[in-house]
Amino acid sequence: MKGQTQRTFAAFLLAGVGMAGITAPAFAQAAAGAENNGLEEIVVTAQKRSESLQNTPIAITAVPAAQLELRGISEAKDLSAIAPNVSVVGATTNATAAVVTIRGIPTAADESQGYDSPIGIYVDGVYMARSSASTFEVADIERVEVLRGPQGTLFGRNTTGGAVNFVTRMPEDEFGVTLRAGAGNFGQTNFRMILNTGEIADGLKMSFAYLNKSRDGVVDNILERSGRDPGAMNNSSARWALQYDLSDNLTFTNVLDKSHIQSIAGFSQIVAVGNGDTNRFPGTLTLDGNTFKVVQPGNVAAYLAAATSTDPRCGTPASQVSLTRRSTVCANSNGVSTDDLWGNMSRFELSTDQVTVRSTTAYREWHNVINGTDLDGMGQISGPAFTQASLFNGMPAAYITPIVGAPAAAYLSTQPVPRTTQDLFNTKNDRRQKQFSQEIEFVSPGGRAFEWVLGGFYFHESGNEYNPQNYAYVLDTNATVFRGPLAFLAPFNPARYRAMASQTVLAYNARGSSFAVYGQGTWRPGGAESPLGVTLGLRYTWDKKNFQVTQNGAAPYTLDQLPIRTSSKSYKAPTGNLTIDYRASDDVNLYARVARGYRSGGFNARQGTSDDNPATPLVNETIKLTPFDDETIWSYEVGAKMEFDKRVRLNLAAFYNEYTNQLVTIPLQAEPGASFGNITVNAGKTLYYGVEAEGNWLVNDHLSLDGSFGYVKKKPKEFPAGDINNVIRNVASIQHLGYSPNYTANVGATVKYPVGSLDMTARVGYNYTSSFWMFGNPLTAPFANETKGDARGLVDAQLRFDNIKIGNKASVTIWGKNLTNKAYVVRSVDFGTFGYATDIWGDPRTYGVTLDMAF
Repeated sequence: MKGQTQRTFAAFLLAGVGMAGITAPAFAQAAAGAENNGLEEIVVTAQKRSESLQNTPIAITAVPAAQLELRGISEAKDLSAIAPNVSVVGATTNATAAVVTIRGIPTAADESQGYDSPIGIYVDGVYMARSSASTFEVADIERVEVLRGPQGTLFGRNTTGGAVNFVTRMPEDEFGVTLRAGAGNFGQTNFRMILNTGEIADGLKMSFAYLNKSRDGVVDNILERSGRDPGAMNNSSARWALQYDLSDNLTFTNVLDKSHIQSIAGFSQIVAVGNGDTNRFPGTLTLDGNTFKVVQPGNVAAYLAAATSTDPRCGTPASQVSLTRRSTVCANSNGVSTDDLWGNMSRFELSTDQVTVRSTTAYREWHNVINGTDLDGMGQISGPAFTQASLFNGMPAAYITPIVGAPAAAYLSTQPVPRTTQDLFNTKNDRRQKQFSQEIEFVSPGGRAFEWVLGGFYFHESGNEYNPQNYAYVLDTNATVFRGPLAFLAPFNPARYRAMASQTVLAYNARGSSFAVYGQGTWRPGGAESPLGVTLGLRYTWDKKNFQVTQNGAAPYTLDQLPIRTSSKSYKAPTGNLTIDYRASDDVNLYARVARGYRSGGFNARQGTSDDNPATPLVNETIKLTPFDDETIWSYEVGAKMEFDKRVRLNLAAFYNEYTNQLVTIPLQAEPGASFGNITVNAGKTLYYGVEAEGNWLVNDHLSLDGSFGYVKKKPKEFPAGDINNVIRNVASIQHLGYSPNYTANVGATVKYPVGSLDMTARVGYNYTSSFWMFGNPLTAPFANETKGDARGLVDAQLRFDNIKIGNKASVTIWGKNLTNKAYVVRSVDFGTFGYATDIWGDPRTYGVTLDMAF
């Protein structure tokens, strides 16, 4: 009955939105001659001052509040395909993180604190160093600005791909209360209250906000009795904002927010396992006449064939391996992930006729505790165990007597191979991060022949992580034990494939600081209204990183071992841009831009030493923790921003990027009992080039269309790998960059017209993201194809009725996402030599109703 009700509701939603689209042309024709004010001007602050989007000579997408509200966009995870060449996928273990990709350049999929992101996330101009620590759904978002391409002058380091700035609404002048309540399938509930005090004293106003949002999981875990299925979430957040006019030209703003989020990670479904097939998994690869070793996955298929599920409801272990999305699953090790975040931003702004001085001080803390993440995609299993004491169990006494003696042989021949009840892989985590930033800006007034910005920036962060990993390493005992002099025993081996239970921990402390000075000026030779403008921006950044790994294996390091696992490194680099723009008319703005970006270096926390893992190569004959260097990007871009009769807006851009000294992360051939890790070096070079288009068309007073298209081509030029003779070769031609789709697109139609005393708004949107690799190195990723992100075209729709007579005003929105119930992979893990791969699917069809009221 429940399923039938959901299907009926979804059909009603589709029918309602469809009828709106069918009836729109009639209303549009009736209003063809009606007066309208054209497309709304969008004001952005991407260059530290308020200016028209169309006059800003950079590739930027700005989404105003009305569209954000209608489309349900409230944080970074919602931004996928909202702008050309922008895609977003969620995290593997907690609810707040995301991988954001702009122009083919993604944030780090590894959430350890040794890496800095190449995409800057900002809230009201405040830098959020970690995507996991940047949730702010409680805020009343006024506008989202997505800046594509390096933003190294005004936004600084770690914006080689671009930047996303969320601009929140400050306290309003009048008293008011807005309430939002909603419900949907999968037990979704949503409540938000925002109270604006209005001016309660001379120049003083405040706002208070509270949010509670929850839903059940989207996959049925039959082992879970408490309703906490994969994908479940509960978010309780509060925000207080104050704005005080201390004088006619001095304003103080303070924003304090706090969030408590509990979630269950998306289900990691096991989709592929190693099976010993050398045709499917060859041991070598030949490229340009050179032979390279290829990571061999363990024969997990054979191990699962001999294993049993401890809960018969889960079926056999082998039956749980599937490339098709499963709606009923077994996840025995999933626990709650808890994120606690709070932060405060204080800003003084002094405005005079000659300059605006702005000082912004911000502090933020994040604490994440994950009580268990089931990363192997199956329930608890029992299988043959590997121990040194049981190697000869079950062997014929006559054959092992010469090795162990007659009495022992007689006993061992009667003993079964012991079994272990052991997950293939589960993990826990405890992570903390703190950050402090101080920025001071000097901004000249606008509307002059020469406009300038000067500033200084300081940033400090510290953090730590304690990450236990519990896994089974499947050994082929015929290949590792019963070979050479013992090969004669292989035919009598009662359990060829056995699991070695391994418990390891990754633990580290991280600390970093950054200081920068910057300036940018725009000169229009013929005065403020001159069509020609020249912009030069320069920034210089000094960074310092400190890192200490306290454990990366089965046991913590001793005090005498810590010095070689403690390291620090300083970095410095100039960044900047040169932009020439030409306003060919009031409606056409052309520009060309050259920019240099910089991503700070750091440390790979998972980079083991030869003490931790024999597969790790020695670096300069030492095992000292080795930092990686900074990356550099040069970007060349041309663009055009056009508007016709205030009814059509079309923005175009073409770009070419050279990314050098790029990080190359190479998974290690893990050894039994070693931590799962990789090594990172600066050796890559990639060329990126592409085109972008986005536009709006106000067809008439009632119908508007919007859309965007992005294409980016990636050409790896340098990527090192050692051949079988340990000679370093360039294998760039076979590399596929991760989390980097070639195509993104979206198109939407919005209809507005009166229905009696109500105003109706209906929107249907389609967004497309092409397939993308997540593990694209064929030398180290045996399951590269099984772990690709799926191409997907998703249909969303909203139907809203305004001016309902409740309070001052009220509105009801019926909404749906992924209405065609598309199944698509968004995250994955290729475990390489461990012998299996897992995928996480995106949300199925979701829908609901939201009521908004204002008093």
